[in-house]
Amino acid sequence: MEADVEIGYFVIIDHLYPERVHIRRGATIAMQSTILAHDEARRYARDGIEEIRDTTIGRNAFVGVHTVVLPGVTVGDEAIVGAGSIVTKDVRSGAMVAGNPAHEITRDG
Repeated sequence: MEADVEIGYFVIIDHLYPERVHIRRGATIAMQSTILAHDEARRYARDGIEEIRDTTIGRNAFVGVHTVVLPGVTVGDEAIVGAGSIVTKDVRSGAMVAGNPAHEITRDG
C-alpha cells in the first residue's frame, strides 16, 4: 500500500493474500468494501484449484461504499466505482463504473 491512501471503516483487504492487493497513492476505498485477491469457489464446489491473482486499485481511484472488487481486477488511475458495485473486469483509467456487474457509465447515467 502506498502513501496517502484512505481506507474506510470495515473494509476487508483479502485476508489470505493481502500482499497480492496493490493500492496506489491517493486511492480511497470507502467503508464496508471488499478487495479480493483469491477465490476458492471452484476448489470447494468442484475439486478445482484456488484462483490467486493480483488486484490493483490505481492512483487517486475511488471505490464507493459496499463495493466488491474481485481477484485479478485493476481499477485504473482516477477511476470512480459507484457504491454497491461488484467489479468483475478491469476499469480503465478515468472511467466511472457502477452496478452488478459494474459497467461503464456516463455522467448522465
